[in-house]
Amino acid sequence: MPREYEALLAALRLTDIPFAEYGWKNRPEGIYGVVGLDFENPSLDGDGQKVDRSWNASVDVYFPRLADREGVIETIEEVLAEICGPSWELNSSQYENSTGLFHLEWTCDLQDGGN
Repeated sequence: MPREYEALLAALRLTDIPFAEYGWKNRPEGIYGVVGLDFENPSLDGDGQKVDRSWNASVDVYFPRLADREGVIETIEEVLAEICGPSWELNSSQYENSTGLFHLEWTCDLQDGGN
């Protein structure tokens, strides 16, 4: 697992928003989040070996009140800027009729950090 992913997960869990990896068995009430490592990005290869590799991760936050949106954005983007530098973006903002929740999704690129 990339070290930057481990750092991202730890930093998100230090916020006031409860986070789980990949999903919740029983989702919490109120604001909650999900983080996951989605796929490996194209890598730099040399001499038949991977020289540099990175991954794409996603951070999803769900919340019931539109009034919470700005606080959620501020909290998550502060963590992303600290861990990922400029390698992140707010990918989508939506309202889910089936759950009655607002949903924000960020994607970011994470480096291996050397193993």
